[in-house]
Amino acid sequence: MNLFKLVNVIEKGMSTLNIEQNLCSRLISPKSTCQSCVANCPTNSITFKNNKIEVDDHCVECGLCTTVCPTSALSSQRPSLNQLVTTIIQMCGQNERVYLRCDKMQISDSEIAAVTVPCLGMIPREVWVTISSYCDNLSIYQSEKSCRDCEISMGEVVWRKELRAGEAMSGKQLSVTSTIQPSRQKTQFNNSRRAFFTRLVSEIKTTNKLALREELGGSGVQSYQEKLQENHMIKVKKEWTAVTNRIVERVTNESVLPNINKRNLFLAEIQKNEDLKKRKDCRLPTILPDCNFCGACTILCPTSALTLENGNGVTMINLEPAKCVDCHLCEEICFFQHIFLQDELNGKLLAKTIVLAVKRN
Repeated sequence: MNLFKLVNVIEKGMSTLNIEQNLCSRLISPKSTCQSCVANCPTNSITFKNNKIEVDDHCVECGLCTTVCPTSALSSQRPSLNQLVTTIIQMCGQNERVYLRCDKMQISDSEIAAVTVPCLGMIPREVWVTISSYCDNLSIYQSEKSCRDCEISMGEVVWRKELRAGEAMSGKQLSVTSTIQPSRQKTQFNNSRRAFFTRLVSEIKTTNKLALREELGGSGVQSYQEKLQENHMIKVKKEWTAVTNRIVERVTNESVLPNINKRNLFLAEIQKNEDLKKRKDCRLPTILPDCNFCGACTILCPTSALTLENGNGVTMINLEPAKCVDCHLCEEICFFQHIFLQDELNGKLLAKTIVLAVKRN
């Protein structure tokens, strides 16, 4: 790796935020009404300048924007959601009691097993579904006063909303407590020291992932301008990106697409839980019969959940349900309002492809 690439890796690794500009619906189309990240940022650090998401130095790295962003254009990389879930589940398997806390809720006893995040608001419902299903000995260490006096003003609103949604999906509840109960069994090692090494391993994984992507090149997300072009260079770039993404995913055991990492947590629970399959926690697009097949929704879809297929005298608009994140950009950009989102059973997300519209040419 040359010096320039190394500097890029270090610069990206220093930030807790990963920004995928091509996933932002507001940047993709002026018709997008999404303002989730701006509306929930406690320090007004997020702006849109020069057709880019800009985060200034006032950012306190609370992670609220990563939770409320529907497309995961903003996502956490220190820790990633997968790393957070893995750490919590492992600690719950090794300790009698485990506490999940924010930075404000300090625990002086080093023998208390705890997982710390900048703000509980950085934890989306997909994570709450998973940990509430597997971690019966996990408690949220929090008090009303700590949130009320916190500079992260929207934190409590976000984390309680996401927690309630996650608990409703899993059918289980997590305990919220303002007191610490020492374990009856004496711990054999210092939990604060273990937490340090856990963070260290997390940092190493993140750096290695960034270094691998920087060395191989390629972008994880196609821009809509690239989707419009069909020249040779664009095709080569697309093929090379697909190859590099597979390499990075195999080495790191994580998707290079942040929206897929979040969705995969939910899909894993749907596959195991029949009751969750029958709930309606997702919305998927439906296309009316009078669609004129302009293809705008397929070109501008941030996650490429919608695709246009031509062949054998037939034109089809297909949906990959697992990729649809309910950003409702397709609804907003359809000039004729021939597409809309409606509540669907969670089990429908497991379908590989759904044909939404067919036209005989």
